[in-house]
Amino acid sequence: MLITNEMVKEYADKPAVFAVKVPAGTEISAEHLEHPMFLDDMVSSNLFTLDTALTIGQVIGVKTAKDCDALTPVTEEAVGGAVKLAAKEAPAEENVQEVQVQTEVAAQDGNTIIISIKEGKDIYLELPM
Repeated sequence: MLITNEMVKEYADKPAVFAVKVPAGTEISAEHLEHPMFLDDMVSSNLFTLDTALTIGQVIGVKTAKDCDALTPVTEEAVGGAVKLAAKEAPAEENVQEVQVQTEVAAQDGNTIIISIKEGKDIYLELPM
């Protein structure tokens, strides 16, 4: 089942999978993409994996670099590396406030990592175990 133009924003962060065969040079639109609610069933049926799939938001409006079969994930190879990056609006200079963030990292017992962040926003931590 295809998605509609109205669904593109709703599913912008979901993996993109071609629903139909798409020739090289075609600008990807909603009519070319599979509805995300069916993807889990397709992955569990071993039709494909979504490891390298781009998101719907990244590929809408991008042209394909090669012929692509139906029911294949949209990858960087399929679009020739041309990927739309999510555009974030830069805050107006007059509204920019500089915030000092104090961060302390300490290891205890070799098994525990303590990270203390006194103040911050949009903090992302990734710790390998």
